[in-house]
Amino acid sequence: MRKSLYGLKQASRQWFVKLSYHLKACGFSQSVYDHSLFTKIFETNFIVLLVYVDDIILIRNHLLDIEQIMQSLDDTLKVKNVGNLKNFLKL
Repeated sequence: MRKSLYGLKQASRQWFVKLSYHLKACGFSQSVYDHSLFTKIFETNFIVLLVYVDDIILIRNHLLDIEQIMQSLDDTLKVKNVGNLKNFLKL
């Protein structure tokens, strides 16, 4: 599995497939219009997750939710938090 995620030409596709599967299992819905956009809405809380190449942008209205999803992603895909978003695509 590690080789299919990191060592082949299709590695980024395999990574996204595994990420998508994991997010859906965690209750996220994948957008029909933009497949790299995932949302999770429950009660008064929401999380929006956007994947761009190998970066994940998380937007939320409750900090605890982000910590839980980051821990879940780290357990599955070994991701790391690089801090707050400073700019996006430099538009």
